[in-house]
Amino acid sequence: MCSPRLELGACARAALLAAALFATPLLAADDDYDLAPEPPLELRALLDVRVGRPGRATAWTDRGPGKTRFGGTLVGTNFRHVTDVDLAQFAVEVSADLPAGIVARAQLDLETSADIEWRPLLVDAYLRREWGEPARGWGVQAGVMNVPFSLEHTGPAWTPAYTLTPSALGTWTWEEGRLTGIEAEGWQRGPWGTRLYVLGGAGFGADQAGILLAQRGWVLSDYLTGVNASLPLPAAGATTSVFDERDLRPALYCMVAADDPWKLGSLRIGYFDNLGDTSHAGVWRTRFGTVGVDLHPLPHVDLVAQYLAGATERAGLADDSRFGAGYLMFSFHLGGHRLSVRYDNFRVRDLDGPPDTTERGDAVTIAYLFAFGLHHRLGVEYMLIDSRHPSLFSGDPPDDGWQISYRYRF
Repeated sequence: MCSPRLELGACARAALLAAALFATPLLAADDDYDLAPEPPLELRALLDVRVGRPGRATAWTDRGPGKTRFGGTLVGTNFRHVTDVDLAQFAVEVSADLPAGIVARAQLDLETSADIEWRPLLVDAYLRREWGEPARGWGVQAGVMNVPFSLEHTGPAWTPAYTLTPSALGTWTWEEGRLTGIEAEGWQRGPWGTRLYVLGGAGFGADQAGILLAQRGWVLSDYLTGVNASLPLPAAGATTSVFDERDLRPALYCMVAADDPWKLGSLRIGYFDNLGDTSHAGVWRTRFGTVGVDLHPLPHVDLVAQYLAGATERAGLADDSRFGAGYLMFSFHLGGHRLSVRYDNFRVRDLDGPPDTTERGDAVTIAYLFAFGLHHRLGVEYMLIDSRHPSLFSGDPPDDGWQISYRYRF
């Protein structure tokens, strides 16, 4: 029972335990080959500290034109670089094995002062039950979840696995793809060792999905929102709640994924529709589709590409927009080393006149990660972002900057 939603570590522990049990002689004396039982409760944490010199513009977290999580400062009428030390992430994960084969999982992240305010954010919290076996089975989970479309957020505590900062596409799906509801999936081994996954879900809380792209635009940020988070909008004092249910209609999403028998790659196709009823005040109607591929054409080489396109609108105000984003990433890994280069393209097209939501941008990200020991990782990343959002900011300064990360996993 190893679905794409479960961590590989859990499956590996189960396989090792099964192998040890089958290898035990039937006539062995009591306790000669006893294994320590798996603890029913597991607690993990992740700490990430950064030293960085981001772009000159103030960050989007301060309602500035900067496209990254950390930014510069405004002195008079000029933006200036700032070199700073920040607590980028402190995450605590709890998992427990409950009766009847139910698994409980929750993650809390500390929201640091570099973002909005100090408080714990509930990133996810759900109960899951699976039936079947690796060749064929199905599972159901319910609680606080994120739509499972990102190919980048596969590291511990939902961190990006290839770079320090995810793509614009990956950032947004983790900002506004937060739901509280239920999800079901099934998996089947097909001919010649192929594997097929089908997943569908429904949940509440996405009634304002789309507002960030229409009013703020795309950003590239590794800040993980929680279901209890509020995100800043460009207007002074304006925010949007990650969980905001107004029309009592559930958002729906689905995904189909396939793996080839030679483990050379996988394909994911997904669709999301929040079914927003715009006759209710503050409700946005947002839907999008996405397709992504994760290829391994050569040993130690990964090629990852993803594209997303959709539309958002609301009644009464002229914010209707079409949006799209995509990226192509090359990653080489050997031992504990990983070098990744990613190109991003993102855009918003205005559909109904002022205020103009038009935006166009490109970004190049170069990242080197080095994992050593069992718990440590160093990372260095350089980003160059060129974006234009004429109605919000004139003469957007370039978001060229670097950051160094030390991460401890315990």
